[in-house]
Amino acid sequence: MTIYDKIYQKAEPYWQTRRGEIHMPLAYKFAQQLLVHYPEADEAVVLPAILLHDTGWHVIPDDLQKQALVGSPKSDNKPDISRLHETEGARIAGELLASLDYEAAKINEIQQIIDGHDTRQESLSLNDALVKDADKLWRFDPVGAAICAGWNGMAVAPFLDFFEARIETIFFTEQAKAIARSLLVQSRSNNDR
Repeated sequence: MTIYDKIYQKAEPYWQTRRGEIHMPLAYKFAQQLLVHYPEADEAVVLPAILLHDTGWHVIPDDLQKQALVGSPKSDNKPDISRLHETEGARIAGELLASLDYEAAKINEIQQIIDGHDTRQESLSLNDALVKDADKLWRFDPVGAAICAGWNGMAVAPFLDFFEARIETIFFTEQAKAIARSLLVQSRSNNDR
């Protein structure tokens, strides 16, 4: 069992809210894809960060979670709730990784990435950019798009249109933009059935 398998196992119980059991494995897959194209990034930071980035939702009641749709077409978003999931996620990540005797410097970087992964508009590093991009890509995936559109009370097609118009501004890496465009084709094809 690799260290990432151990982190995955320890993180999984925290995903049982806000469709994290779907989002996190998808985001992890996207992070792995992005790392192939950016070998200079540190997978020992990126992979744990993506597996742990949304663990903070676990401590926020469901009714409050619905008020925090980050990057949403809805205008009534509550950013303070989203901010709370970041700070709680950074805390949980630190505790979980320390329990695995993970390298302290890497834990610190992972916590910095998680603490701002949705609300911080700029990226701190390539590692941060890959986590941010992998996190957002699920909105373009057929399954993720359907879930996110539902959260916003929208049909899938207009939801995809909203995010297609933002590909150039919400992603940091060219590879994430290419993956998003490819996923859009799949999502629209699934939506037409």
